[in-house]
Amino acid sequence: MISIFHSRVNKTRRYRKKHKLFTALKLLVVLLLGAGIFTIGKAATKDILVNIEIKEFKDRAIFEYEENYEYQTNVFQTRRYYKVPRETSYELSDERSVFYDDTRKYLGQTGDIFMSQESPFPDVFFIHQFISYYFGGHAAIKTDDNRFIEAVGFPDSDETIWDIISHDGSLPHDYSVTINKTNDNYFLNPRYRAEGSEFYDYFGTYYREKFIGVRVKDVTEEQYNGAVAYADQLVDKNLYNFLFFLDMEYKYYCTDLVSRAYQDVMVPEDEQTNYSKALNDDGFITSVNDIILSEETYIAFYIEVIDEIVHIYYLEDVEG
Repeated sequence: MISIFHSRVNKTRRYRKKHKLFTALKLLVVLLLGAGIFTIGKAATKDILVNIEIKEFKDRAIFEYEENYEYQTNVFQTRRYYKVPRETSYELSDERSVFYDDTRKYLGQTGDIFMSQESPFPDVFFIHQFISYYFGGHAAIKTDDNRFIEAVGFPDSDETIWDIISHDGSLPHDYSVTINKTNDNYFLNPRYRAEGSEFYDYFGTYYREKFIGVRVKDVTEEQYNGAVAYADQLVDKNLYNFLFFLDMEYKYYCTDLVSRAYQDVMVPEDEQTNYSKALNDDGFITSVNDIILSEETYIAFYIEVIDEIVHIYYLEDVEG
């Protein structure tokens, strides 16, 4: 009789344990589904808001002129310029042109942020769409000598992503995926990619057929030079952060680099975090859309290549 009683007690205990485990698993599934739905909703909202900002910027534009521009010797591109009148105080207070010089060959001044929403993995289905939609493709900060400082995660053939992930970024290394300084300003280059080369079928001869440039509101010359200096001291040293959802102190992904560079000059040192508090209003992973939508930035130019015609929407020059 006692053995039967103990048997029933044990069964009851096992049932309760299974029930608790099942309940915990159900709760975990519900939480994960809820987090997924929230994340999708948030990403969709940001995407809609970015498209609205771009449309509003383009709607302000006035067609200026079209030209057959000789980008390189015997390399021409058809350009259409649309000037956007400066209206807000932060647009008017920064009197710098959005072009590098009077030739208008290149866009951008020191500290300007260039971004693309398309991921660099167009041949990887789902990954390309996921990264493009949730995080955006690339961001780079422009230097005073018409180059870019950027974080790019393409290991050499004898390196693996796991090699980079498992390495403590604070220690010496000889890996290739460090913060990089480009040789030139490549975004408007009509020969960036040769016909028939990798990704030509996806992006054509330009780096991307759409890209956007933003500036930080009301920053001083000292601040935007300081942001560039912060990024510059990481060149050829700090590794790429493939675990972008983790706040890695010594590793950076592209938008993370840009936002933390500006955080260094905009946020008191004792308040800075590895999830940047600058150019990223939600304080978590910094995406391209986060930087565009930040209360601290504004659009300076927007470019789209349609039928091999380069449409350049830009904040008009301030008359001296």
